[in-house]
Amino acid sequence: MILRKITRPLLASAFVASGVEALRTPAAQTRTAQPLVDGARNVLPEPAAAVVPTDAAPVVKINGAVQIGAGILLATGKAPRIASGVLAGTLAPTTMVQAAFWAEPDPQLRALKRDVFIKNVGLLGGVLLAAADTEGKPSLAWRGRRRAEAAKAGIAAALPFGAAASNSALQQLADRAQHDAQEAGERASVVADAARERAGELAETVADRAPVLAEQARDRAADWAETVADRAPVIAEQARDRASAWAGTVAQRAPEIADTVRTDAREAGRRARRDAKKARARLEKLER
Repeated sequence: MILRKITRPLLASAFVASGVEALRTPAAQTRTAQPLVDGARNVLPEPAAAVVPTDAAPVVKINGAVQIGAGILLATGKAPRIASGVLAGTLAPTTMVQAAFWAEPDPQLRALKRDVFIKNVGLLGGVLLAAADTEGKPSLAWRGRRRAEAAKAGIAAALPFGAAASNSALQQLADRAQHDAQEAGERASVVADAARERAGELAETVADRAPVLAEQARDRAADWAETVADRAPVIAEQARDRASAWAGTVAQRAPEIADTVRTDAREAGRRARRDAKKARARLEKLER
């Protein structure tokens, strides 16, 4: 629509001019905004207050840059609803800084700031209308409701007996689920009773069998003890015989081992004397 192409640049021009003025000469707005920034640091929580700068000049410049960028987007029709919302957000601190007529003691300045305040309120209404303008298209809320209704209708149509009987079908499903839950509870109770009875029977069986098992264990332990006692003398005799045989063998082999050791010693002595003679001969040759 041609009217939007005309009104959007006209509405955005005021914000672009204000942003350019804030970037070119921020000193005047900085003096006015400094008390507001100081008050924000005192009111905000400590983590948020730490982010707020102590000097109001960067805040004024950032606000001006945002106004210029959002104003250009609104004027060119690029994301106009988002740009209008951003401009509405920047207009509130600007109004509090520039148009605080209630805190101005000078009557002439108070009247001037009151006019600026009324102008800014009018601009706020304009950007809010621009933010709500859908250009004839359905809004997000309307499209959301339509999709919810379509989803509800699809779910109802998928239920048994069609959409007309959806409520009765849901009631039948709920009744069936409740009936199945009751049956499951009854079956669980029967299984638990059977388990308790079986556990009692097993406990009685174990109690009856315990003395018999203990008597059998004692009898087997006595048999093993008697077997060990009967076999102990035989095992001891076998050990003594083997020890005597090993001692005899060692005694018989001792002279032979001694002769072998003496022979090896004499051979080692002869080799040592030959090596000594060879070493002396080599030494005499070297001395000559």
